[in-house]
Amino acid sequence: MSPHFFHSAVLHRSDRNRRLKRIAFFMSIVSASAVSVLAQDGVNTRQAWQVLDTEPEVLVNAQGLAQRNLSIRGGSYTGSGLSINGLRLKSPYSAHWNAEFPILGNLLSVPTVGTGIDNASGHLVGTADFSTRPLGDARQVYAGLGTKEHYAGGIYASSENVGGYFDWEKARRIDSPENDLERSAGGAVFRIATEEWNIDLIAAGQSKDYGAYGYYGQTNDVSHLLDDTLLYAGATRGDTDDAFVRISAFYRDMRDQVLDVSTPDYTDIFSRNFAAAAEGRTMEIQHLALYVRGDLEYERVSGSIPDDDRTRGSLLFLPEARFERFTVKAGVNSVFQTAESTDFLPIAGIDWFLTDNGVVSLSYTETEQQPDFQTLENNPLLEQQHSKNTELGFKQYLSENSDWKIGAFFRTLENASDWIGGTATDLGRLNISGLDAAFSYYPNEQLRLSVYYQWVYKDNKIEDGLYETDYPEHLLNLSAYWHFLEQFSVQFSQTTRLQTENSVRTGDDFGALATLGLHYSPSFAQNARLSFLVDNLWGSNFQSIPGLKSRPTTVFTGLSVNW
Repeated sequence: MSPHFFHSAVLHRSDRNRRLKRIAFFMSIVSASAVSVLAQDGVNTRQAWQVLDTEPEVLVNAQGLAQRNLSIRGGSYTGSGLSINGLRLKSPYSAHWNAEFPILGNLLSVPTVGTGIDNASGHLVGTADFSTRPLGDARQVYAGLGTKEHYAGGIYASSENVGGYFDWEKARRIDSPENDLERSAGGAVFRIATEEWNIDLIAAGQSKDYGAYGYYGQTNDVSHLLDDTLLYAGATRGDTDDAFVRISAFYRDMRDQVLDVSTPDYTDIFSRNFAAAAEGRTMEIQHLALYVRGDLEYERVSGSIPDDDRTRGSLLFLPEARFERFTVKAGVNSVFQTAESTDFLPIAGIDWFLTDNGVVSLSYTETEQQPDFQTLENNPLLEQQHSKNTELGFKQYLSENSDWKIGAFFRTLENASDWIGGTATDLGRLNISGLDAAFSYYPNEQLRLSVYYQWVYKDNKIEDGLYETDYPEHLLNLSAYWHFLEQFSVQFSQTTRLQTENSVRTGDDFGALATLGLHYSPSFAQNARLSFLVDNLWGSNFQSIPGLKSRPTTVFTGLSVNW
């Protein structure tokens, strides 16, 4: 190799690294701005879904205050979910619990939403990934009350390496006279930072007792008692955007007790889930690097249903070639599952740094998953779902204060399913097309504005499904945060959507759901913060799930004190 060639390669790599660092710098400004908004008090960021409500790429379809279904790019609740440090969290019995997260929401970083090549080891369609972060020295107590006899309170404290919390909530007649809620959660977080490794340990639990009349397409007077325990351990060496090694594992135990008051029928179902992953990327040598990841999952259900268990494993190899303005990735994810043959799923993508601050991305990936045990209990003939995903996007950081992006996606979902008339129904092949675009403006920590639009089309003819075939064809989200004067700040989010036609929905296909928060930090008590929150600001009667009565306009007032 000639000295001239080596010298050119070093210059090209240096230019590209500077470009990557500049883009990463802009991204850090975005994240820091969002974190400053979310971490100010525990009144409105106690649960993961409250944090996700600020992320327009994740649609949160609520059933009262107790249960929420996630949707990413028009996907069903079965194809969207959460992860922590890249390790996918699951609820083996019912994917309705994919949004459950017993860890306090503001203990973790603002989630990043992964689809396509960023979701090769995630949920079927998309994953909201929470990351652990340095704890810092903080102590906070918070309490609040609102309409519908809604009460909440909690305490949180942390030092540099350890933190703990307790959170409690109670409400009555949330959306129907039968639907009350009482929830409590607690846990501890440990972080050990050495010169080379960050080690995180989390132990968290949650208990939730709630009425579910009208939920899940049912009209019976049903009561749920859900107990959820999560243990997590992880260790990371290096920067995940560069050469790194990360090992993580979790154990999750869920118990769902259901009482049908009108029968009365009682079921008691246990779900246990263990997962572990090891991943890493080598240093770049002569433009080349290799990303490797191995996953192992074990799921088991028992109780009022027949005992069943299954195992899933995967091994992903993704070589990367990095040049001055291009990064090319191509590899394979081999997946083996109980009762299924081993599949080799292709992964390929290219990033073209069109400008110093803008990148064009094109990717093709395939993902697959078996239906949850609840779905298989209803229809044991359903086969595993297989998704073929193509994405094309462009993202540009216009300045240190603004960015925008636009993307197109197409996926073919084999063996798609939906709940129709109380039955898990095989839809066969489903083709989904879509576009989304976003613009964000964040001149400082006192102001942040964002706009997000999404269009989705599915070639299905079903008009009475509850989840996969019921989706927003058009969705527009406007959100703002403004810290004005010295003591006041305001948060606003408006999600407007035009839902596909559905014969089960008894209201309009048009919905305009808005939330408003006003926060006051008095000058005479700088460690205190008073919050005034309004949900469903315009009193919309839109049914986020067909046939489900919407919550009325509610008001909640909270006080947090730091010391």
